[in-house]
Amino acid sequence: MATLTKVSPYRSGPPRFGNRPHNIDTSVKKYQLTPEQLERYRNGESIDDILKGEEHEVAKKIDLTVEEYIDLRRQGFSDAVIAAIKNITKQQLYNWKSFRKEKIAQLEEELEQQQNESQETVKNEPADSETITEDAGEDAGIERLKREAIHARKLLAEKEQECERLRQEVEHYKELFETAMEDKERLHKETIILENEIQRLKELVNELRERKDQSEENWADATRELRALRLYALQKLQKDVYDE
Repeated sequence: MATLTKVSPYRSGPPRFGNRPHNIDTSVKKYQLTPEQLERYRNGESIDDILKGEEHEVAKKIDLTVEEYIDLRRQGFSDAVIAAIKNITKQQLYNWKSFRKEKIAQLEEELEQQQNESQETVKNEPADSETITEDAGEDAGIERLKREAIHARKLLAEKEQECERLRQEVEHYKELFETAMEDKERLHKETIILENEIQRLKELVNELRERKDQSEENWADATRELRALRLYALQKLQKDVYDE
């Protein structure tokens, strides 16, 4: 007679997967690739190498710390304004943030905790609340003025560079204008010389024409005299021959 296999109560019932951690990261990471990065990914390059290289390029090009970024954000500046202050594109700032999002979130959380603790301290010490608020407002105003001064200094440097470029262009056009005026003066003198030469040649032509007319008259007179001399010589020859 067959015997039935006993199943323990632990193995009966629905399957259980347990609560042991398996060190598996189930979070979903999103990356926004630029057209150049997408082309590199299509060519077979791994996403890790692309992002590492991008992280190196961003760190090399962007002179911005996490503390400075959070400070600017807390002052009310948007990412577009921060990118303009740092002379970078919004895409570069986005890539910079994507590689530091954990540190940014951690530092924001710490600042939030410090702010909450400060608020609790202010509540517990009402006598000094107004002084602390005024000091905090003055510090924030000073920091804002510092940022505005830095931004204004950068704009001033850009305007000075633009003015220098325009000054160089003006100098270049001034040199071209002076060269054109010198060429104009030289051509004017050459024109005067050529007009004088033309006048002299006209006078020479008139003189030669007069000499030609005089020569033709002299030639006509000489021809008539020659004809008369021939006739006289013929008559004298006939007279001498026939009179003999």
